[in-house]
Amino acid sequence: KDALTNLKKITDHVIVSGGGEIYKSLIDQVDTLHISTIDIEPEGDVYFPEIPSNFRPVFTQDFASNINYSYQIWQKG
Repeated sequence: KDALTNLKKITDHVIVSGGGEIYKSLIDQVDTLHISTIDIEPEGDVYFPEIPSNFRPVFTQDFASNINYSYQIWQKG
């Protein structure tokens, strides 16, 4: 959290690139989420946290290939 606070002093854009606990600890401090969702079910026990109810999807694009996936942008507010 301290790193994010310091970064906000020098830039408007910070990319948070996981893992699960990092996402969970910072999701309430961001304004925009860029999320890629891949249509597979891998084994594991680490997941992206539930998107808070104060976020709204503003863009979605679906891609069809040998592995289907989507790209979404969510904005707070």
